[in-house]
Amino acid sequence: GVLYLMEHEEEYVFTLPSAYARSILTIPWVELGGKVNINCAKTGYSATVTFHTKPFYGGKVHRVTAEVKHNPTNTIVCKAQGEWNGTLEFTYSNGETKVIDTNKLPVIRKKIRPIAKQGPLESR
Repeated sequence: GVLYLMEHEEEYVFTLPSAYARSILTIPWVELGGKVNINCAKTGYSATVTFHTKPFYGGKVHRVTAEVKHNPTNTIVCKAQGEWNGTLEFTYSNGETKVIDTNKLPVIRKKIRPIAKQGPLESR
C-alpha cells in the first residue's frame, strides 16, 4: 500500500500483515500475523511491525512489537510493544517512554474524494 500525507508531502510505502481465521468450529475470529514494513524515502525513516500470533497454549492475542529506524544514520529511534487494539508502550532512544491506549483515542472520520473524482483503482 501507499499512504500520502499531503500536509507533510511524505509518501509511505507499506506491506500488510496476514489474516488468519481462528476457531472456525466455535466462535470465529480473525488474527493478524507476520511482519509489516513501512518506508518513507523523504524522511529516511522506516519501521518494522511484527504482529505476533497467539501460541496454541497460553499467551495473549493481538500482540505487536515494532522498531523505528533512521536509515541514514542506521540508528533505532523508537521501539514499541503491546496490543494493536489496546495499550501500546513506546520507548525512545533517549530513554523516554510513552503509553497510548488505543481504546481512548478519538475517532476521526476519513476524508475522501467524491466517487466521481476517484481514480479507477480507488475505492471507498
